[in-house]
Amino acid sequence: MKKVRREFIKDLSVLGMMSMTYPLLSSFVSQNKNLGVKISQIECYRYDINIPRYFSFGTWLNRQHLFIKISAGDQCGWSEIPASRNNPNEDFSSWVKYVEQFKGLTVAEAQNRLKSQQIEGSSTSLKQLELMDMGLLDLAGRLQGRPVVELLGLSQREPVPGLYCILHKDESKLREETEKSLEQNLGHHMKFKMYGDQEVDLSLLRIIREVLGEKATVIADVNSGYKKWTSLKELASTMKLFSANGLDAIEDPAEMTTKQWVQLQKMVGKLDLIPDKPMRPAWHGIETISPDMGRIFNLHPSTMGSFSHTALLAAKVQQLGAKVMIGDDSLAGPACTAWQQIAIGAGASWVEAIEKEEDSKDYMNCIVTSATRKDSNGYYAMNPAPGFGLELDEKRLRTICAKYIKV
Repeated sequence: MKKVRREFIKDLSVLGMMSMTYPLLSSFVSQNKNLGVKISQIECYRYDINIPRYFSFGTWLNRQHLFIKISAGDQCGWSEIPASRNNPNEDFSSWVKYVEQFKGLTVAEAQNRLKSQQIEGSSTSLKQLELMDMGLLDLAGRLQGRPVVELLGLSQREPVPGLYCILHKDESKLREETEKSLEQNLGHHMKFKMYGDQEVDLSLLRIIREVLGEKATVIADVNSGYKKWTSLKELASTMKLFSANGLDAIEDPAEMTTKQWVQLQKMVGKLDLIPDKPMRPAWHGIETISPDMGRIFNLHPSTMGSFSHTALLAAKVQQLGAKVMIGDDSLAGPACTAWQQIAIGAGASWVEAIEKEEDSKDYMNCIVTSATRKDSNGYYAMNPAPGFGLELDEKRLRTICAKYIKV
């Protein structure tokens, strides 16, 4: 495995991507002394969402998202992570305990400490790692006057289509949501949750195709929900039935070994398999993915653990001749624009991490400026700005959040 990684890094150097090796920011310390500025304050905001979301593994009745603002000198960095679900009494004490270790460190020191935690077997959760990574990258980019995509060596700048996601088992609500996607000019790329029940899932698929027509790209995510198959031939038969009814791609249809992924992709013909869980975290995905596991690979927010490794993983996927998509963790705030920029910079086929009309409504009223925008055709475009380029009306943000903590 070490030999494989050495060869991969060698290949990346040929592509001019060696600047992406981690940690990115420490290499700029000698060039930009602003990274020696100490982190003076970290502010935590609890943004509540009380709209149910339905999955094959259970239901989220409500969610508590954590937004943080990291300040150093006259600059700041924003970040977001879904901190808890079905826990309206979340007090963020464990999150505060984690982030407070970075207060008083310089940005370079904080980045180095974070790097020491971004390792296999780390006791720090992937969500905690991403929360700090996003905020520190945003802050460092602003201090240096450089967009994060530039720091990460992501060179693409073309807009990418937004992926509208539906999480409803109820057929009438599914139809209603599908029609909403058209109203929002997002009906060209649709993702819906499957539930591991062939009859139910097929019915949902047919409704979506009826509403969207044949030209839309339709993918499904069943979160490994098909569990009762006894052979790959049986699983492939189910997948081909979905394909025959208009499904273009499917994420994590079942729990499988790498060998089984490869075999299944060969068996299902034109249907694109999308590995998601095997990619987590990003440093693990770099070492383990196989080019024949699927034709599209999902880089899933909240599970990558490191943005620099995510950039490397995207490069490897494309080097293997496959496509990249940027997924979602039902994000609603600052992380949406961050992941949209990663998607654009990586040349992703689509980005699922988009602001949602209902979930993000109150947050979007707090946006002063953003480096990304949704165009009238439902594609997301970027005007690069230092860091992730997000400016918020903080006074207004305080009024819509359930909790505010200054670290």
